[in-house]
Amino acid sequence: MVVSGLPLVHAAMYGGTLDRAKAWVFADVLADLTEPQRAAICADTVRPAEKWTTGQLRARLQRLVIEIDPGWAARRHRAALRERRVVAYLQANGTVTLASSGLPVCEAAAADRRLAHLADRIHRAWHPASKAHLKADLYLGLLDGSLQLYTDQQIFELFLARSAAEGVRAGIELRVGLTMLLGLDERPGEVPGLGPVLAFEARAQVARQKRGGEWRFAVTDADGRLIYGGTTRRRPSYRGGTSRGGIIELQVSAECLARLAANPAEGGQWAGVIADLAARYAVREQASARLNNTRDRRFAPAGLDRHVQMRDRQCVGVGCRRAAADCDTDHTRDHATGGETTDANTGPVCPRHHGYKTRGWWQLRQPRPGQCIWTSPLRQAYRTQGEVVIPTTIAPRPRTDPAAPPAPRPPPADPSW
Repeated sequence: MVVSGLPLVHAAMYGGTLDRAKAWVFADVLADLTEPQRAAICADTVRPAEKWTTGQLRARLQRLVIEIDPGWAARRHRAALRERRVVAYLQANGTVTLASSGLPVCEAAAADRRLAHLADRIHRAWHPASKAHLKADLYLGLLDGSLQLYTDQQIFELFLARSAAEGVRAGIELRVGLTMLLGLDERPGEVPGLGPVLAFEARAQVARQKRGGEWRFAVTDADGRLIYGGTTRRRPSYRGGTSRGGIIELQVSAECLARLAANPAEGGQWAGVIADLAARYAVREQASARLNNTRDRRFAPAGLDRHVQMRDRQCVGVGCRRAAADCDTDHTRDHATGGETTDANTGPVCPRHHGYKTRGWWQLRQPRPGQCIWTSPLRQAYRTQGEVVIPTTIAPRPRTDPAAPPAPRPPPADPSW
């Protein structure tokens, strides 16, 4: 596949700039595309892939596969949903692995979020089990029926804790382009930590979270980097469901926002939201100046917390892709040693990398806001910077034949799959 179907990848391997693991990611993600589609994507990604981890590479390729042929991606998605299933198999150690495949992204993310939410609350109530064990127990209990008739409140009490409201789907974090919500393009959304979401599925999830959780907006420059972000209380005029918690991030470039604000009719049911975003963006300098007004505080205020999450996108640890909203807002220079609570001295760090830094195994510096340098125990320096808010896109190149997408791969029959 690499030699015959991905010549640019093969040349990069031969030249020593791509390793076998990254070549495998290219071959795996691009296998079902046409030759012109593979060539177009490789032309944009092979060279910068030298600096990406395999996880970062896979996430970018998955997005581009959707963008280059949205119609085919939607057909493949529907075909995979028709083949969704749950399998169970016995492991050598006598335990059973219960796995599902072909699940829709937003529903799966909501289910995972509910389990994580309950497990975290129960763990915080000093339950002796770890969060991983609690999550597994909740998963099994909800499936085998033993917890089926209980509300979240009753489940929480059964596990020695309080629960969230009954009968409401857990909200998720979803990042979406405003132009996609307006129907002007079919760029996928993104569930941080999981990957891209087809446009139609992302629009449906946004409708479900219309009144639930927090709605953020991120205005970017021409390169997709954050200029200013905040929150909006405005919602589109269509009817939508409710959910518990979650984050919707509306992404739009400054140029596009100005154009939409100047033509309210183009916004349709989103006109009120667009007007609010434009008004907030107009006073961005005053709002940004207030971010660092609490330098002496131990904990970052909500505005600064949100800003570094939107700026850095994920954990600033080397190679880590954990969503920033699920990380600690950590001081680069510890507050106890004089570190200030500012955007230049804070960033999202997951518990694992936070522990590495706290124990002194890794050293962290932040020369400029959002640009971090980690120094390993072997004195090797690694630079990290958050992803762009709006990544570069690729021109659609739909396949000429309307053939059905390939059959989805079967679920694993054994752990070696």
